Amino acid sequence: RAAHATPFFVPQVPLPRDHEHADARARGDPVRVRRVRAHAPSRVEAWIREDAGGEVPENHHHACVCADDTASTSRRAHLASVALAPLAAALVVTAVPPPALADTECTECSNSNSSLAPGDVPFQQSVSGARFADLRVGDGAKPLPGQTVVIEWVGYTAGYQAKKIENSRETDTPFVFVVGAGTAIPAFEEAVLEMKQGGFRRIEIPGELEEKLAYSRDKSQRYTVGPEPSTFGGKRTLDFVLDNKTLKDFNRTLLFDIRLSNIRK
Repeated sequence: RAAHATPFFVPQVPLPRDHEHADARARGDPVRVRRVRAHAPSRVEAWIREDAGGEVPENHHHACVCADDTASTSRRAHLASVALAPLAAALVVTAVPPPALADTECTECSNSNSSLAPGDVPFQQSVSGARFADLRVGDGAKPLPGQTVVIEWVGYTAGYQAKKIENSRETDTPFVFVVGAGTAIPAFEEAVLEMKQGGFRRIEIPGELEEKLAYSRDKSQRYTVGPEPSTFGGKRTLDFVLDNKTLKDFNRTLLFDIRLSNIRK
């Protein structure tokens, strides 16, 4: 027989039983035992299984699949696919993602009211554009212009990675200033006038209003008002947000939690 006619799969022919062999030998007939390789595993079967989605077709077990023809054809197809793989990869059009919102516009990125969780206290926006939320109303007196107030504070770069600037309780450096004297950032001056002693208030300064309501972009004038971070790390964190020209306006949004701990007479 020709080599290409050797089958991997042949019809399942029952093997002769032992007593039939003995009867044939007794009659002097030649005994020919046909080897049946039913559903023998092979590389061809593996490729067929892949083409069939992981399953061998029902009629596959009884089909005569010639080894050399199928193997050579499959090998040629496989080699062709390998050779064409770089070309196919080069022709794949990489999907370009749409520009991020931060790279175009973000009208609500400076406003925490747009992402409040259940139970959060909403901010109230003042005429100046600053936003305030009373976390706890104090039970003492309100400060008057000309009075000295003692403020405990913690600040965050809310618009950029929400890094902590400083916590005055950790550094034991409360911010002390005279109301109306111009030594505090405008957002603090405005917030304190509406507080009572012992109260907690959260201040959000939108990034687009940061220079108006907080610190100057001019480094020589920046800390003529307070609170000024007392640690090197705190000052570096704040300066980075204010000085980095690659950031968007909303990235400069600042958030402060303050407590009016005392009013000095």
